Amino acid sequence: MTKYFNEGWFGQHPVLYEFASYFISSVRKTGARKMGLQKLKILDIATGTGAHALVLARLKHDVTGIDLDIKMLEKANKKKSPALHLTFKHEDGTNIQCNDHVYDAATISFAMHDVPYDIGIKLLQEAKRVISKTGFILIVDYNDLSGFGSRLLYFFASMYESPNYKPFVRRGLASYLLESGFHVESKSTFLGAVQYVTARPV
Repeated sequence: MTKYFNEGWFGQHPVLYEFASYFISSVRKTGARKMGLQKLKILDIATGTGAHALVLARLKHDVTGIDLDIKMLEKANKKKSPALHLTFKHEDGTNIQCNDHVYDAATISFAMHDVPYDIGIKLLQEAKRVISKTGFILIVDYNDLSGFGSRLLYFFASMYESPNYKPFVRRGLASYLLESGFHVESKSTFLGAVQYVTARPV
């Protein structure tokens, strides 16, 4: 990815992004628990300040978080601990520097809505390449506009999110996954506003 796409307000203020992460910590924890009890080798794509990666690592998973934003990664690296299997790398999620099928699973938390459609497809295609053929991806992000909760959040989120947010929720995550060669295995929501989607390669 030759351009950093998160040009929204939070993308320009990583300290406040980190502060906002505390308010959605329960959402991230719920998503992390959906990875199951078996220890997994997980790639957290567009990890930001590493909030989601940290929750996964605390659940005993072996986690590598990647992101393009150096300032975000500086904060992510402060979350590392000798007690955790947690690593962060400055890396492009559309061109991941590893062999095929080396991870058990991949996660993308509150990042798909920040990128244009074509970049979102590339992120998912790379995720499909690096996870095992029997692996899966978990995506936590804004829900589509199918319920009251998502429409209410849409009103407020439109004020601060990047220009890519509206096309994402209008199009719906399912279309991204279908085009990228995944089938949706499960979907649940938090108050209808945030979706947790697990999908596997077709």
